[in-house]
Amino acid sequence: MQRKLLIILCLMGSVLITFAQKKKKNNTGTTATNADTSINYKEVGAPMPPLKGLHMLNKSGSGELYTTKDIPAKKNVLVMMYNPTCGHCQEETISMTKNIDAFKNTEVLLLADTVMKEYIDFFNSSTKVFDTPELKMLLDHSGFIKNTFTYQSLPQINIYNKDRKLIKIFTGDTPIDSLKPFIQ
Repeated sequence: MQRKLLIILCLMGSVLITFAQKKKKNNTGTTATNADTSINYKEVGAPMPPLKGLHMLNKSGSGELYTTKDIPAKKNVLVMMYNPTCGHCQEETISMTKNIDAFKNTEVLLLADTVMKEYIDFFNSSTKVFDTPELKMLLDHSGFIKNTFTYQSLPQINIYNKDRKLIKIFTGDTPIDSLKPFIQ
């Protein structure tokens, strides 16, 4: 009888400890993103997560900060998440630079994780992206990639309308003709 009681008390103690740890974890809040964790930013119709503390890249390196407030109000937003060493990402960027006039009504943000900073010069040497100022190269310090990337393939292109709602996700090689209905 005492043995059964001891086992029951141990099990109840384990459950209480697990519950307390989960509750403590949930009360710690979010990390650097300040994004609402109850929103699934990967679903069409979801709002664009906040952009905070992104560093714009240019020929001279890391430049000014870029936030959601820097996006022109009446433009759609195309966010391409990429890896600078990815051949598909390089080809997509080259295609965008060759067809830059198609993006006149869209803010184009090329977003890489901060750990990719050392490969940006390599990316620029193969794409000449810095020669196209309409394409804004940014390093993600805001958690945007973590909140929106579907982990299917690169590049991933998320397109948001002027109300900053997700209207389309493309993964992998995406022809400009497929983008046009969402960027014009």
